[in-house]
Amino acid sequence: MQKELAEKLKKISSLNKGTSSSLVATTGKVQGQASSMTTTIASGPSSSSVLPATSAGSASMKPPAGGVAAVSSLASIPNLDAVKRAQELAAKMGFHQDPQFGPLINLFPGQAPADTQVPQKPTKAPVLRVDALGREIDEHGNIINVTKPSNLSTLKVNINKQKKEAFQILKPELEVDPESNPHFDARMGIDKNKLLRPKRMTFQFVEEGKWSKEAEIIKLKSQFGEAKAKELKAKQAQLAKAKADINPNLIEVSERIITKEKPKDPIPEIEWWDLSILASGSYDDIADGMLTEDKLKMQKITIYVEHPHPIEPPAEPVPPPPQPLKLTKKEQKKLRTQRRLAREKDKQEMIRQGLIEPPKPKVKLSNLMKVLGSEATQDPTKLEMEIRSAAAEREQAHVDRNIARKLTPAERREKKERKLFDDQNTMETIVSVYRINDLSHPKTRFKVDVNAQENRLTGCAVISEAICVVVVEGGSKSTKRYGKLMLRRINWAEAVKEEDEDGDEDEDKPPNKCVLVWQGSVAKPSFSKFSVHECITEAAAKKVFADAGVAHYWDLAVNFTENEF
Repeated sequence: MQKELAEKLKKISSLNKGTSSSLVATTGKVQGQASSMTTTIASGPSSSSVLPATSAGSASMKPPAGGVAAVSSLASIPNLDAVKRAQELAAKMGFHQDPQFGPLINLFPGQAPADTQVPQKPTKAPVLRVDALGREIDEHGNIINVTKPSNLSTLKVNINKQKKEAFQILKPELEVDPESNPHFDARMGIDKNKLLRPKRMTFQFVEEGKWSKEAEIIKLKSQFGEAKAKELKAKQAQLAKAKADINPNLIEVSERIITKEKPKDPIPEIEWWDLSILASGSYDDIADGMLTEDKLKMQKITIYVEHPHPIEPPAEPVPPPPQPLKLTKKEQKKLRTQRRLAREKDKQEMIRQGLIEPPKPKVKLSNLMKVLGSEATQDPTKLEMEIRSAAAEREQAHVDRNIARKLTPAERREKKERKLFDDQNTMETIVSVYRINDLSHPKTRFKVDVNAQENRLTGCAVISEAICVVVVEGGSKSTKRYGKLMLRRINWAEAVKEEDEDGDEDEDKPPNKCVLVWQGSVAKPSFSKFSVHECITEAAAKKVFADAGVAHYWDLAVNFTENEF
């Protein structure tokens, strides 16, 4: 095997005899290194990597056919890694291949093709040709379509402009064209775009029963299949055609009830205000607008003027005045807290501006060390005396403030009267009429009399054998307290039992009780004070009320029955 490899190397070296001596001298070092590398190869390395570069004169030489045939057998060399390393080393050392032996060298795998540069012809300068309209044409006269360069501007203004041009603005659909209106006059100069309004978005109401029908169809599909569902759908379509004229967006309105106007009264032959004056009772006696005294009822004509009953004008009633806002207990407490915080904030702001003096630190024996710190240990006895005097001063200031706020006896009396009784200037007189079966007991009689006087009520209590009537007049607060006394506090049945224990009991006698017969307001009181009258007969009892001009109070009490309530 080594003999065959040596013979092949000799044949390859014979191909390099025509090379110039100068090139051999320059590449001698390379050949020596390559020959030494080939000796190290154990199994037939290729000698193509150690070929020297030939001159330009030897490029015309052709290799013999036998050399090519011998090189064709090199493809069967098993160790190709060493050949590849030899080629890389030769390329690093600046070894260049001869173009004449290009096919021979390229038989080895991994060898890059030789870099051969083909000389290029010098290009001519382009010629611009234009026609009479300024369009670019070629040498044959054809127009050259030049693509318009795209706008690559990055300014925000240009980008927004491009976006605006990219979107097409659709005009809104208009309901009615004014030109189709027969009453439209174009000479009026009305802008068509301003006159028309775009369609407004309206509610699209779902027709009643739509979702229930779809649910039925899905249910039928799951139970009976598509055939039954299609049959039901066809029936629903027929019903929908019958209701095609009905718009589901329309709201059903009940029939309008036409109210007939009240017929006007016929014009009378004579007006009512003339009927009582004319003697004949008609206008026949009046001739040419002249009227004599003998045709009038002169006794009907007096100095008094008859005023007609006032009628309210046909206008809307005046709205009620705004009612005061009623707050809950929680809201009132919250408002008080907000006002207190606002006052404290204003006070702090005035202290910060120097308008008022800041309050002295509130030093107590409990917070002595916290407030004063190291000063408390210098002279504790003196400091304690100052703290106690400051506390006494604060307490005395508190007492003084309370005394200043305290009402005088006259003011306290006035406040109590204001609380118990109504204002005399704005007080309306309320009258209450009570009916009592028996008022003979001295204890109950005393309560009725004294409470009426203490509550500053006027009126009278009339006691007779049949019934007793109590009438009181006064303000609302006093009348309310007196009503509680008469109807709740006094036990009228117990008062009668105490008297019956001394005497014989009458079983037919009805139970004693007090009832409110009537309560209302009057223009002015009829009595000057409260008094108690004992009368033997009912006529004498009624005379007491008649003298005050309120005899009807007695009639109300006598004719009163509990069934009225």
